[in-house]
Amino acid sequence: MRFKSFMLSALLMLTLSVSAEPTVDGPSVTIRGTVVDENGQPLPAASVVVEGTTIGTGTTSDGHFTLQLRHSNPVLRISFMGYQTQRYKVTDKTQNDIKVRLTPSNNQLNAVVVTGSRIERPLKDVPVVTRIISARDIERINPANLTQLLQYELPGLQFGYNSMSQTEEISYQGMGGEYVLFLLDGERVSGEGADHNIDFSRFNVNDIERIEVVRGAASTLYDSNALGGVINIITKNANRPVMANVSTRYAGSNGQNYALQAGTRQSRLSTLTSVGYRQRDSYVIEEDKGKKMTTVKPDGTQETEQYAGIPTTIHGYEIWDVSQKIGYSFTDHLKADVKASYYHNRQAHRLGEKFHRVFEDYALNSRLNWIINKDHQLNFVYQFDRYNKNQDTIKGSSANIYANRMHVGRLNYSGHIGKHQLSAGIEYTHEYLHHYFMPDSGSASRYQAAAFLQEEWQLSDELTIVAGLRADREKLYHFHLTPKLTLMYRPWRQFTFRANYAEGYRSPSLKELYQEYDMGGLGMFTLWGNPKLRPEKSRQYSLSAEYNHNGLNASVSLYHNRFKDKISYARLDNGTRDMQYVNAEKARTTGVEIVARYRVTKGFDVTGSYAYVDDYEKTNGLNTSTVRPHSMTFGACYRKTWLNVDWTAALNGQWTSRLRTNTLNRDGSYYYVTYDPRTMCNLHISARFLRGINAGFMIENLLNYKDKSSDRTVQVPQKGQNYVATLQVNLADVFKW
Repeated sequence: MRFKSFMLSALLMLTLSVSAEPTVDGPSVTIRGTVVDENGQPLPAASVVVEGTTIGTGTTSDGHFTLQLRHSNPVLRISFMGYQTQRYKVTDKTQNDIKVRLTPSNNQLNAVVVTGSRIERPLKDVPVVTRIISARDIERINPANLTQLLQYELPGLQFGYNSMSQTEEISYQGMGGEYVLFLLDGERVSGEGADHNIDFSRFNVNDIERIEVVRGAASTLYDSNALGGVINIITKNANRPVMANVSTRYAGSNGQNYALQAGTRQSRLSTLTSVGYRQRDSYVIEEDKGKKMTTVKPDGTQETEQYAGIPTTIHGYEIWDVSQKIGYSFTDHLKADVKASYYHNRQAHRLGEKFHRVFEDYALNSRLNWIINKDHQLNFVYQFDRYNKNQDTIKGSSANIYANRMHVGRLNYSGHIGKHQLSAGIEYTHEYLHHYFMPDSGSASRYQAAAFLQEEWQLSDELTIVAGLRADREKLYHFHLTPKLTLMYRPWRQFTFRANYAEGYRSPSLKELYQEYDMGGLGMFTLWGNPKLRPEKSRQYSLSAEYNHNGLNASVSLYHNRFKDKISYARLDNGTRDMQYVNAEKARTTGVEIVARYRVTKGFDVTGSYAYVDDYEKTNGLNTSTVRPHSMTFGACYRKTWLNVDWTAALNGQWTSRLRTNTLNRDGSYYYVTYDPRTMCNLHISARFLRGINAGFMIENLLNYKDKSSDRTVQVPQKGQNYVATLQVNLADVFKW
């Protein structure tokens, strides 16, 4: 408590010290203008924000905007997807006659991101390696769900299928779900499922504005589970004075998606209501023969055994989700934002039976933003998130088998002092878990208090240094410090070099500490928790180089991770098959990632990426990992206006390499299984007509690749080619709002 009181007092004193230049609100001023493209055509839904305030709006269908504020001679920041952001200084003579012409951007480097430093800034100036999956990328890929989108955009990422829990499991650059932190609008989400994976179905792609991906240890700013990276899913906001969108995605039994969004964005008020419905039938992947298993005995002799084919059921779902956002500026410098959401997923537990699992989530996120002056601001965040899993029986009764509740409060300061940019804050988290894995009462809880500080020091126009430090104190563990250090060097305008050292810290989950799980209730073996577990620690070293010139943006990144006290399973020496969580030996992972995006001509873009992950887990010189070492993504997109219709044709694909994984036996022998390479492609053609109507047709799995049931641990099995029709209607454009 003394630690938290000290940090709170320090932040308050800092706030008082930097507020020596308060901005006093004056009489009301009305500002009007128009935003157009390079050809003079209006840009609807362009963002117009008054710098140094909480005031902003969007443009109408004819590109007009109106602002009401108490601020003389403001500076406007005007932005639109795919265009370079501009600043406009308003004077008394121009406040009613503003015309801003935006020019196309050849890359994403001017896009504003927040994840890497908790401070808004252009991507090109972010010291840590950050990738953006933009709204245009989402439109190009037209994914059915979040997992499909991530696989087509991020090399080194794969999803497997856990047939027991009926959930998808992530691996990113050789690290599992416990090392990848998912955020929703900058806040951690509850609902840890099987093997530390969250429920990926709770994210509706229709609600996503963009995704920011920070690779590498980010525990300094974002706490546990950020040893391997952060994936921040940022949802849409109201982007024009009146907005209403209807969208459908129809693929028959392979999936249906319907969404409605309506809202408004005025100078001081913004609201957005989103309602979605998603449905997909269950399907079965069958095969006559399973995998071949080759056993290598200690004397070197080999035996090959053919497994029988075992069908795998990929369970369908019926999902409803609804969210409500409200933002209001009390003054030009004080704004409150609130978001409430509900998610309901009904899933058949067994194919053809009236036996269901119901997944629910209730969430409330609130934020109070105080802009003290043009250089300093304070944010207070309160988050509540409750994820439930219920099991409905044939007789109609229901039992709550899982509940994860989380309360988070955070006070965050960000600001400029000379050539120094600071981000500092204090945070308190309380987590509660009820699970049928737990013994006796079936529940456990814990709290965590933390303080963090990150400074960005621009030594010169070419060199920037970032240093960060986080202090954590948990109920069960001692005080811990987590540092990071980053250098960004830009000797020429086209080249940027980054070097990074960061430490990671992950405390054991409540399941790892306390669970007592009888495998399937069949008495096969019991998986025990371990209250004596030590937190995991990691050290990451990374180097990256980026080139940007004449429409080409390319980067190469090298990274190396070392883990200490990695938490894994070990068999108990008690004459049974029982297992327990333990702190195992050290582990390492090394990899490289190459990303390129090139604008060949106006309207024609190509993208590509490659990732290599060195053997993540080695035992006695044998690779025991289920992570494919090589992977690539590729895409080509062509846009052209013909007969007053904007046409888009996009080809997207992903390739993953062959994998051989080994398993050790007690007698010194081992067996291995081999997984074939995999290529998936999508072809998407769409037409955007006048007045806001967009129709599309898509062939998923263009090459008609059919997965095997036995491949489910390294990929989510697909049953073959699929046809998709889409329709989107922007009612604001239809009715000229």
